[in-house]
Amino acid sequence: MTPYQKAMEKVARVALADLLGCSEPPDGVDDNYPFNAVAWVKSLPDEWQKSGHQIVIYVYHNEKMPAFSIIP
Repeated sequence: MTPYQKAMEKVARVALADLLGCSEPPDGVDDNYPFNAVAWVKSLPDEWQKSGHQIVIYVYHNEKMPAFSIIP
C-alpha cells in the first residue's frame, strides 16, 4: 500500500470512529469530536486533501468504509 493509500485509509478509519464516538485527532491537534477526520484531512499534504474530504463525506453518508481498490 502506498503512503497515499495508507493516509486515505487512516482518514476513513477515523471518520468511521467519529460515527462510533471513539475517534482521536492527530498528534498536537485539539480533539474536535465528531469531526476528528477533518483534522486528519487537514494534516495531509495539500494535493491529497480533496481526496481526503471525499472519503470523509463517503464514510459520513454511507456509514461504512470505502472500497480501497478504487483509490489510485
